[in-house]
Amino acid sequence: MRHFVSSIPPHSPVELCSLIRKRGYIGQERALKSVCLWAYRHVSRLRKVYLQGIRRDALPTKTNMLFVGPTGCGKTFLVELLFKEMLGLPTVITDMTGYSETGYVGQDVVTILTHLLYAARFNPLLASIGIVCLDEFDKIASGQNNAVFAGAGTTKDVSGLGVQRELLKMLESTEILVPAEFGHSDYSPKTVIPTADIVFIGCGAFSGLKVLIERGGDEHIGFGRLPLAGDPERIAVSYTEEEVNLVRHFQNYGFLPELIGRFQRIVPFNALSREELKTILTERVLKQYQNEFRLEGVALEVEAPVLELIVGRSLKAETGARGIDAAFIRCLEEAAFETFSRKGAKEVRLYRQGEEVAFAIG
Repeated sequence: MRHFVSSIPPHSPVELCSLIRKRGYIGQERALKSVCLWAYRHVSRLRKVYLQGIRRDALPTKTNMLFVGPTGCGKTFLVELLFKEMLGLPTVITDMTGYSETGYVGQDVVTILTHLLYAARFNPLLASIGIVCLDEFDKIASGQNNAVFAGAGTTKDVSGLGVQRELLKMLESTEILVPAEFGHSDYSPKTVIPTADIVFIGCGAFSGLKVLIERGGDEHIGFGRLPLAGDPERIAVSYTEEEVNLVRHFQNYGFLPELIGRFQRIVPFNALSREELKTILTERVLKQYQNEFRLEGVALEVEAPVLELIVGRSLKAETGARGIDAAFIRCLEEAAFETFSRKGAKEVRLYRQGEEVAFAIG
């Protein structure tokens, strides 16, 4: 353990921000600073505990974080870049929509740590200082759980509250008996993993939360309630620090206040702007496809009006960076089909005709 902790790069918060920008992360200046500072403090805490022998009770406890922001704004991408690639900590990103309360159909919540054990190459000590990203965290709000129904004689935790109760124990500094294999067998081998140094990051779009906040939180959107009536097109919304730090908003959304209280820092992520989406398109997406064409012996040229059209379509879809990639693929599809089917093609150019994209092959 000492060898592993000493090998974690000792970057300062500003160095972490700079390195992430160099890896192509766009936007989210406020959130990026908060997360990089927190990552620095987490690594510093590990060094003090495992290298300097300082007692945990003499230091601040671990800090779990909750990322709130629209789809495609870079929440899970930041976790992958910062913790998995740059710091090299055992990191797992797990989709919460398939989990259920213990004894019900679906994945048991405790198997989240089984995934972490796999990421740590079955080393419980390394797993005990890992990062767990609970993606689609908002989907376990009361009434939004999607654990699979497995037929007659079985049932599921339809409220989502059971999953939340299971998470309560895990997010505390405790010891969990973790199965070393996936499945529901009580006879599978198990190992004990302490969670005192495991950091949990919840990520979610929390669709409808903005409308709930603006209406004063008078209506719930959980199980047995009607959905909130708001603008259905308001997907790419942004939140203030004050909005996301009122626990009652999340309680009205369908969460146990005790669970939200386990996340000591709630970080709002903004919807990506037109300029940020354009930067992602030109600096990342376009270059990737140009490289693919180049490896096929074809030069790909995309005129500026086409790029503006793609950004506009992505903004309309309100799906952030994911929407940029999807919109570009749709524009490129026919041109790629014809180019890759034509022997001797050397270049292809995409240009705009009204609200459509045309192409010329040379």
